[in-house]
Amino acid sequence: MVYTKYCRMMLVLFRPWRTAHDLKHSDETWPAAFHRFLESPLCTDQMKCVMKNMQLLHECKNSHDDHFAQRRS
Repeated sequence: MVYTKYCRMMLVLFRPWRTAHDLKHSDETWPAAFHRFLESPLCTDQMKCVMKNMQLLHECKNSHDDHFAQRRS
């Protein structure tokens, strides 16, 4: 479920769109649409780098929150 939300958000942020159909086909899952986008020429190397950095920032924040939650226990 979390990965599905991640795929949907990355498509919303990086893929040009006007309607939901521009993001994915009606019979397609969000992860499948996201992987199709990653392999398309629409997804530049710069976009992939930004996505990777966003994920790293998110992981660091989670690690930080976990660390301080353990210290409070």
